[in-house]
Amino acid sequence: MFKQHPLRLSLALALPIAMALAGLWALTQLPDGARVPIHFDAAGQANGWADARWGLFLVPLLTIFTAGTILVLPLVDPRGDKLRQSWRATLNILLAVEVLLAAVQAMIILSALGQQPDVGRWMLLMVGGLFAVIGNMLGKVRWNYTVGIRTPWTLANERVWDKTHRFGGVVFVVAGLTLIAAALLAVPSDLGVPLLITTTIVCTVLCVGKSWLVWRTESAP
Repeated sequence: MFKQHPLRLSLALALPIAMALAGLWALTQLPDGARVPIHFDAAGQANGWADARWGLFLVPLLTIFTAGTILVLPLVDPRGDKLRQSWRATLNILLAVEVLLAAVQAMIILSALGQQPDVGRWMLLMVGGLFAVIGNMLGKVRWNYTVGIRTPWTLANERVWDKTHRFGGVVFVVAGLTLIAAALLAVPSDLGVPLLITTTIVCTVLCVGKSWLVWRTESAP
């Protein structure tokens, strides 16, 4: 399995290392005892701070944990064979998540160095891109317990899983393009987080509802 798609796997392993190196470089540019932003409010303004010695490495560590979790899933999932069939799609989703986390790391570093990135707009753009990638990959994720739209109905029936994921793919692509358009059209920063939350809720409700409807249809006598 790990010999498949070596370029994607190499990128998935290299990105958190590059993020950590960027954090190490930023640390050398800051005075002793410096603090860096690790949390931003709805308007994209920093409102949470931490010592630079660990704040610059928080996101790389989270990325390593995320990548490690995804990479071991085929070994522990009861339907690991199905997940291995979806390995390319799974790696693509992992890379999209890592790119989003890399953008967060970049904004932390820029803010720590005195720059003022438009956090709200960049988050809309990057989350929109993540949603679009997830949408393109969902229909290629086979029946498993850990990656995908996991409801009682999709986990119980492979046909329900497949139909729900094809539908969910369209929903996530539309949601992603909507967020990207909002970022490019310069939606006010204070609307960024509410738009993200609303979009996520709508996607969740539609996908859960679709899985139930498909299950009802498939279970009908």
